[in-house]
Amino acid sequence: MENNKLMRIGEFAKAANVTIRTVRYYLECDLLPPEKRNKNNQRVFNDEDLHWITNLHYLREAGMSIVELQHYTALVREGASSLPQRIELMREQRKQVLTAIADKQEQLKVIDHKLERYLAGDSAVI
Repeated sequence: MENNKLMRIGEFAKAANVTIRTVRYYLECDLLPPEKRNKNNQRVFNDEDLHWITNLHYLREAGMSIVELQHYTALVREGASSLPQRIELMREQRKQVLTAIADKQEQLKVIDHKLERYLAGDSAVI
């Protein structure tokens, strides 16, 4: 995508790999930068907005709530003075993601064990 390309909501949602509904919801929650409009008064988004929503979406997928995303967004908008709080927020989120990964690894071990037993012909394993 070329720099500073302005996208309308459908194109923006597609580029961000989210739904238009998600974009609108993020707008309602004040998670996206201030509005930009084209000459036809249509809401438009640029590459910076795309980068921002992509990061928000990753954080959301990593388990952050909308309230936490709103807090994070407010901190980013404060600028450099909020860097220590953002670092702490990301450290906490990182811990949560690592815990989720460890849980998934344990689940995978159980599944692998069952597969191994079933493939060996042990139909009694529940």
